Amino acid sequence: MVVQVQRRGTDTSMARRTDMRPEITGHDAVKEVGDADRLVEHFRATLAHTFGHRADLDVIGQERGLPPFVLRDVLEAEPMRAFLPTRFGGFGDSLAPSQEVMETAAYHSLALGLTMGISGGLFAQPIAKYADTEVARRILPRLVNGGSLGGLMITEPGHGTDVLSMRTAWQREDDHYRVVGTKHWAGLSGWADYWLVMARPGKKDGDLGNGIDLFVCEQNDPDQQIKLVEKYPSLGLYGIPYGRNHVDVRVPLSHRLQGDRGGLRLMMDLLHRSRSSFAGNAVGFIHRMVDEAVEHCTERVVSGRRLLDYDQVRARIARLQGQWVCASALSLWSSENAGLSTDLSREGQAASSIKTVASDYLQESAQSLLQLVGAKGYALDHIAGRAVVDSRPFQIFEGSNDVLYAQMGAKIADQVRRVGSSNLRELLSRDATTAAGADLAGTQLEIDVDEQPAQRRLVEIGAIASRVFTLSAVLDMGSRGFGGDHISVAVATLREDIETWTSRLRGSLTPDMSTDPILPGAWRHLTGAGTPPGRAS
Repeated sequence: MVVQVQRRGTDTSMARRTDMRPEITGHDAVKEVGDADRLVEHFRATLAHTFGHRADLDVIGQERGLPPFVLRDVLEAEPMRAFLPTRFGGFGDSLAPSQEVMETAAYHSLALGLTMGISGGLFAQPIAKYADTEVARRILPRLVNGGSLGGLMITEPGHGTDVLSMRTAWQREDDHYRVVGTKHWAGLSGWADYWLVMARPGKKDGDLGNGIDLFVCEQNDPDQQIKLVEKYPSLGLYGIPYGRNHVDVRVPLSHRLQGDRGGLRLMMDLLHRSRSSFAGNAVGFIHRMVDEAVEHCTERVVSGRRLLDYDQVRARIARLQGQWVCASALSLWSSENAGLSTDLSREGQAASSIKTVASDYLQESAQSLLQLVGAKGYALDHIAGRAVVDSRPFQIFEGSNDVLYAQMGAKIADQVRRVGSSNLRELLSRDATTAAGADLAGTQLEIDVDEQPAQRRLVEIGAIASRVFTLSAVLDMGSRGFGGDHISVAVATLREDIETWTSRLRGSLTPDMSTDPILPGAWRHLTGAGTPPGRAS
């Protein structure tokens, strides 16, 4: 196990690297940066200064929203350039710069990392790729150097996972489109200056068509303004506002996104790129969890020994480190395979693998830190407790992990019918993205897959496939010279996960739901002191 003691307050911690801060700041600094690496370094130094010297992290964690000066400092570093292609003055043709921006932000605040992902990945990138050129040229500079934010509205009350049944509708009226409906749980509700709103085509008889489209709405235009009618008291991610929004807007014809593959393909390209980007937030967040865990376990003494000297503690930190390496490998894969010029609409397996593994590890790493810190971590003003509630939604939004696992499993089960083999190892070896991992996992994957597995079996198969995909990514990163000790820890972490999921897959399908009623005090009569359930006393 690799244990690197990185105390916050020294120049080895991302949270306090103030010595890297450039002499110049704000827009002038970015103009002189000139390339992606220097942009990222400037952003990193800006956040280190803001969060290390100016912001009270405990207060930020307990209050709704980000302090205005924090958001101002962050946006003045022009992080949106990392998401935009070169033709719009950015460096985001590859996902590498945006992955680093989210990594840097998530180290300090997961809510801030998500804000970067929402405004950059879910708004700016689709605008750059699919919007009318004149609309994009007018809006995108305001995101870069005007302090503006953008967001995406898809989810509706009653239509979350069942997104294609949404009721928000659009119709053409003369020289504009009218879009009417209700959207909720859109990140940055009430904050964003621009929105992409998803809707279905409306018919004259009041019914809705099967297609979907996206429309650009500008909050400064009264005809396009979306109204926040209810703020939600979200459990975590206090830095991002959520709520219920009333949509009744009239937008110019040029504000409809025009993907050359149709609305559904556009949506899947957008979502798969965003899911592929989850790794960026995971790298920064898990890095922070590792730093916090090592620092605490180095300083905390129990029974005359540092916590770091206990085997169980070292094993837990080793798994944390392994998860950081896995997230790093997924971030590398996304950077090289999910750029804006790539059509990701049919790349569901890879995108879902990245999203599920990254979000599972986000949550598990937070739970591990809380376990190591103990009672004092279970407080609103401690990063361990906040990390648990902040990381949990990542397993739900942009596709619940259970659903994504089941979809991945269904794809593999479909191969059984198409290729005539039921061996999971052989099936995963056929895909270039999982072949190396399947080879290393070896006999762990010697399992037969049914042609029509139960849904929970599909979830298990999908979870295994996602870990094998990640294992392939880790092996590739190791072959390029990434630290050997880190790679070994990551491989052990993934093989442990694969063993857990394959054990479930080999087990029986029990238990199933019980139909017996649940009655109060149902156990007490067994002591001889109570009345049997269902009988009058």
